[in-house]
Amino acid sequence: MSAVLKLVQAPQFTEQVDVDPAGYSRDGHSLQSALSYSHLWQAPVVRYVVDKFSAKGDLVLDVSCASGATGIESALLGRHFQGCADDAAFVKLARARLSPADIAEVVLRLQFINMKRPVDVREFKNPFPLYYDVDTFCELMNLRAAISGAKNHVDSFIELIVASILHGHTVAHLSGYSSPHGATGPTEQANLNRKRGEVPSYRAVPARIIKKAAALLRDGVPVQLQRNELERSVFEAPIHDMSPVRTSSVNLALVCPKQPGSGYSEGLQSWLRSWWLGVEPVKTVRDLNSQSAWGDYANESLLETARVVRKGGRAVVRVGRGRLGTKPVHYREELSEVLKTCLSQYWSVEGTIVERYAKSAGMIKGGAKSAGDIAAELVVLRRK
Repeated sequence: MSAVLKLVQAPQFTEQVDVDPAGYSRDGHSLQSALSYSHLWQAPVVRYVVDKFSAKGDLVLDVSCASGATGIESALLGRHFQGCADDAAFVKLARARLSPADIAEVVLRLQFINMKRPVDVREFKNPFPLYYDVDTFCELMNLRAAISGAKNHVDSFIELIVASILHGHTVAHLSGYSSPHGATGPTEQANLNRKRGEVPSYRAVPARIIKKAAALLRDGVPVQLQRNELERSVFEAPIHDMSPVRTSSVNLALVCPKQPGSGYSEGLQSWLRSWWLGVEPVKTVRDLNSQSAWGDYANESLLETARVVRKGGRAVVRVGRGRLGTKPVHYREELSEVLKTCLSQYWSVEGTIVERYAKSAGMIKGGAKSAGDIAAELVVLRRK
């Protein structure tokens, strides 16, 4: 008698998690309020995903970790963490966030820095007068000279604090009225100053650093970030060549590929932040404005992710809606096509987690989005 074997495909799950665009820092540890606008993942979503798809002691990899917010949540849950970023500024900031100093260390370090040392004002030339008062600029230069190279965690953490208040639209920031996200260009900033009839006023650097440090450390320094029991490493590398990560070492990978027109990866770079940190800003941006170009990029990214994720491990890919060239696209559909045609031997789709705007979110961005709308979809992949 011959046996007949029937292959049954496991049903895919669908779950939902609520998010609030205004809750990046409110819903997580106070350290999340540094550069909160650069987070590609909200803290509650990271906690949900990491808790559901990994165990304590597992290794979580964020393949585009920006300023390290996912590392904080992973460490708090007892996971090892590795982060990847293709921007040297974000690498420095993420490392600093994952090894924070306490408020006493920050205050003591500032006391040993002479902010009033004479500075060659010839350095205060365009475009800096568009953003800073000359005395604020001199204090910044003195601080930059004192902590340049950031050879310890205190100096690195001060660099992070300054980066978070370097430009913005409130008096807590060091610049005149500007964007807190990506630094405006000189022409745009000049027009903004002219429209508002303002010139940058003096902003005391040490006082604002201490105030921001107190806010970041409101919840204290987590014990998981004080010890070396958990790995917390961040490296600079493109998403398609994460050579510092060992093959088959990762239990859970968080993936948020660049998605033109979606806003996920837009406005994160800041030339002023790169200047402050002494790194070169990202100069080359890959053109992804066609279906074939984005498909190749997603294929390369998930192929490299397949290399580092162990068999049975998972990757959670965050996708939304945007535009490829002039065409509106649903990146969930584009991802499905790439998985089916190029990556079926490596990944199987387990399910989808839908991010929806919480009822408390109200109207978002002038009514463009409202409570109940889909913010993004998290596609859960299992490594074959």
